[in-house]
Amino acid sequence: MLALLLALLVGLMFFPALIGLFLIWHVARPQKAPADTSNRINKIRLIWFVLTRENLFTGVFGWLKHDELDNVTPYK
Repeated sequence: MLALLLALLVGLMFFPALIGLFLIWHVARPQKAPADTSNRINKIRLIWFVLTRENLFTGVFGWLKHDELDNVTPYK
């Protein structure tokens, strides 16, 4: 029973772990010119900003204002 519970827990944490590794890779990967290493701090700031203040991005990305179903169905 404990092994089944542990396997379920590992299975549920697989995709969040992949997302975390994806974010870490994009922050830590080598910078392309003209960026320098200080841009890593800006990447971390941007990730935090997007995760905590999504309402500030609705003017830039109009699809954030709509329900997901409205984003995939044609407008009438």
